[in-house]
Amino acid sequence: MRVKSKVDTWIGVTVWLSLLAVLVSIIALPQNMWLLGIVIGLPIILLLLWIYLGTYYEIKEDHLYCRCGPMVEKIPYKQIKSIKKSKNPLASMALSLERIEIKQHGKRYITGTTFISPEDRDEFLEDLLCKCENLEPDSEEQQAK
Repeated sequence: MRVKSKVDTWIGVTVWLSLLAVLVSIIALPQNMWLLGIVIGLPIILLLLWIYLGTYYEIKEDHLYCRCGPMVEKIPYKQIKSIKKSKNPLASMALSLERIEIKQHGKRYITGTTFISPEDRDEFLEDLLCKCENLEPDSEEQQAK
C-alpha cells in the first residue's frame, strides 16, 4: 500500500518560493549567462520537485519502503525497535511535522531513527504496528494497546 507524505503548508510554500527564486534568478541573468544558469538551476528545480512530489511510504511484505525524492530507505520489520508519534523537526523523509518516529535495533540515534509523515498518520501507524513483531515491550505504542 503506497501512501503519500503529508505536506505542511509552510513546507509547500517554501518549496514553491524556492522554485520561483531559482527561475527568476535564471531569467535575471544576462543573456550570455543563461546557459550556465540553466545548467545550475535546472537540477535544483528537478530535485525540489522530485522531493516534493516523490515522497511516499509503502508497507511491503517484509519491510517498510520510504522514498523521499532520490533518497530511499528499506527498513525490515524485524529491525524496528520502537514506533511512536512525533513532532521532532530533525531532517528526515517527512514533509510535515506530524510524524512517525521509527527506531531500529542495533543502530545509533542518527543512523537508526527515521521520521516519516504519511497523510493519515494514525491509520498508517496502526497498519505498521501489525507488521512489527520485535518492538520493545516498554515502548509507548505498546502501552497504548
